[in-house]
Amino acid sequence: MRIIAHLSMLITGAVLAAAPALAHDQHHTLTEVAVNERTGEMEITHRVFAHDLMQALGEDSLDEASFYADPEHIAEIGLYAASAFRLGDASGLLYEPVYVGAERDGEFAWIYFAAPAPEDMSGFLVDNDLLADAFDDQTNMTNLRFNSHVRTAMQGPGRRDPVRVVFPE
Repeated sequence: MRIIAHLSMLITGAVLAAAPALAHDQHHTLTEVAVNERTGEMEITHRVFAHDLMQALGEDSLDEASFYADPEHIAEIGLYAASAFRLGDASGLLYEPVYVGAERDGEFAWIYFAAPAPEDMSGFLVDNDLLADAFDDQTNMTNLRFNSHVRTAMQGPGRRDPVRVVFPE
């Protein structure tokens, strides 16, 4: 019986020791698109893991705090996000949001854009490729909040095509 207990402990120890090698990081972003009732602007907010964003930008050897405190890096984030996230109206005409800024809050980076509120909020075309060029398993969830309704566009491995989102009239 002692041999079985000893073997069981050895196997458990080997599995636990190998766990970090077997672990798989998951890469996710969350984007929220909504009209701010106070300003009347459409706001686009991306939440990404700060270190994933740095890796996608090729800056992962830098210290996170100094990276996110540097205005040049903040501008680089805006250029990257503007090219990786596209939002269009129901006909596919792309909006041209203005980059507001980015900040780090703990393990997350927040990236902000604003655009005039759309006149027609019945449908949108979402193409969210944030970090997809850096991580094969990247999954991006985009929540659109309009007319008291929420619709979600999911894009990830095997589903990278733009997503059409329709709201009730």
